[in-house]
Amino acid sequence: MGHGGFVRDAHQHDSAESERFPFLIDRHALAVRFRRTLKSNTNSINRAVGDIVRSAKGTALQKHRAEIEIALREALANAVLHGNQSDAAKKVLVRAYCDPEQGIIIAVRDEGPGFDPAKVPDPRNEDRLELSHGRGIFLMRELMDHVEHRKGGREVVLFKRFR
Repeated sequence: MGHGGFVRDAHQHDSAESERFPFLIDRHALAVRFRRTLKSNTNSINRAVGDIVRSAKGTALQKHRAEIEIALREALANAVLHGNQSDAAKKVLVRAYCDPEQGIIIAVRDEGPGFDPAKVPDPRNEDRLELSHGRGIFLMRELMDHVEHRKGGREVVLFKRFR
């Protein structure tokens, strides 16, 4: 399918997919269909975020821009810094699909070894409050409607409804 299973034709209905994802997007209604392979550096993060937000201009994304932008930056930063260890030889794949009325789905995948998100400590724990890092997954979960880790922790999928 090429879209990670969350973009479908309007006439398709797979109950297994509907149960796996909080919502599916009709590929014929897409206002944004973004796919890019990025270098593992911070300049790539800024460029990708800007390009996705610009490409969704005129959609309901603008009402949720701050939440989406922060969550996307965190996902990309985690992929570059933690997943790929800023290794210039490794890439980050980012895909975004936006229905102008329904919502946006963003997938970020790195080439790192993966991780278990359940083992990431809660940044609200007493011993973590003073740290200047470790809030990315927490922020993604708070700002998006649904966050799913796949491929052994090498991919994060962010879902945001517009209604």
